[in-house]
Amino acid sequence: MSEPLINQSPSQETWLTLVGSGQAAWALGSALHGSGIRVQRVVARPNGRGAALAQRLEASWVPWHAGQPLPKEGPPSPDPSRLEPSRPGPTRLTLLAVSDDALPGVASFFGTDQTDALVHCSGTRSLEDLDVHPVRGVFWPILNLSKAVETPWKGAPILIQTEDASLHQTLHHWAQRIGATARDVTEVQRQKLHLAAVMTANFNNILLHWGHLLTQEWGTHRDLFPILAQQLNEFEQNPQDPLTRQSGPAWRGDQQTLESHLRLLQDDPEGTALYRWFSSLIQRLRDQSPT
Repeated sequence: MSEPLINQSPSQETWLTLVGSGQAAWALGSALHGSGIRVQRVVARPNGRGAALAQRLEASWVPWHAGQPLPKEGPPSPDPSRLEPSRPGPTRLTLLAVSDDALPGVASFFGTDQTDALVHCSGTRSLEDLDVHPVRGVFWPILNLSKAVETPWKGAPILIQTEDASLHQTLHHWAQRIGATARDVTEVQRQKLHLAAVMTANFNNILLHWGHLLTQEWGTHRDLFPILAQQLNEFEQNPQDPLTRQSGPAWRGDQQTLESHLRLLQDDPEGTALYRWFSSLIQRLRDQSPT
């Protein structure tokens, strides 16, 4: 297997371009920069965030609107006949940290004249969205990435997908440097994990929102922490389907408690609809359960 594109050897210069200035770009760029992996330039829309991110990463800022010609700033392509065997030319790697909707259009501007390897960090977009480039990969962390909140990288899974041996080694190196855990996956595995992450994290956050609404008057939402921690711990420790540990009034068929809860929600139509839908689903799953 070839040497990683990003390494600590002084004989290998790497030109890393980060495209984007949103939450993912800030979190990933900061993690790479903080671990000693140099970001050479930030390419982003001229809205102020790109310049600020470039300053944070000690990188140059290239303002750019997708649809315009891509700036040519970067290391010159070396003449192979003039390179010394012990000192290869600079490797240009571009990390696309842009929205899923924008990804195919942005990727189309990065041909082999712009970068030697092209990587995106989307959980759901296909590797084929980078089909403009022969050396391509995916580097997707199963985390909520944010500019405002420090990302808990330690031990977090980062899903890696690439068909190139050198790029594979580089992406594993990135994960190791920022303290995460690299996992090689297929496209279907990554996309199903993305779906699972959306349903278990984003949907659950809505339920946490209602827990907050119901307790905010007394400021007692912290009283919910132990039961939530208990469920997460059981989910982590027990490989069985969590449905085997389901409880609550809908699962027990406790109609009196269900009606009592709905009375408490009578002034909250959205909360009522949510409670009815989940209770009905739990009852159907209970009826279908073999135990």
